[in-house]
Amino acid sequence: MSRLGLILYYLTRFWDRVANRFWTFTLDSFLRHKAKSYGSVHFYGPSRVVNAQGLTAGSNIHVNLGAWWVCDGGLTIGDNCHFGKDSTIYTRNHNHRGKAIPYDDTNISRPVIIHRNVWVGANVTILPGAEIGEGAIIGAGAVVHGKVPAMAIYGAASPSQIGARDAAHYHELDTAGHYGGAGGKLVISPKKNF
Repeated sequence: MSRLGLILYYLTRFWDRVANRFWTFTLDSFLRHKAKSYGSVHFYGPSRVVNAQGLTAGSNIHVNLGAWWVCDGGLTIGDNCHFGKDSTIYTRNHNHRGKAIPYDDTNISRPVIIHRNVWVGANVTILPGAEIGEGAIIGAGAVVHGKVPAMAIYGAASPSQIGARDAAHYHELDTAGHYGGAGGKLVISPKKNF
């Protein structure tokens, strides 16, 4: 390797370390002042925590870059949890049973509980109301809903239907032309068939 290549290599490694420390410090300071309860969380790159007031975090939590956590429905994370790159946690969802379709401007909040010693792989999505038992491992790309038993290892499952809309409610709103626009706000427009 040439000298210039070696210098560039070490400069990029140095920059990565500086950037990681910056993000960890910035998010750590923000969460320390905003979270309900906060132990020690280490972020390794840019991430986003929405409504941190709903976050209760233990100690020794490690979060890789690209995390997107929406905490307003209540997010509890136990000690010694690790999150892979691009972990997504939602504690609220749009209301598909409201006054517009596909959804309206109201939200349904349900807390997410992640017990201690859990390892969440890369690109995992955790949905409202999920509870992950102590020591569980969630494989890369999995979508978690419902209850995961303690010590279980879950991977990305093949797609399957998990429920159905209320058909009468759907047709009533569709016939009335009640549709959700930006942010789910009600937009009334004539029904079009296509």
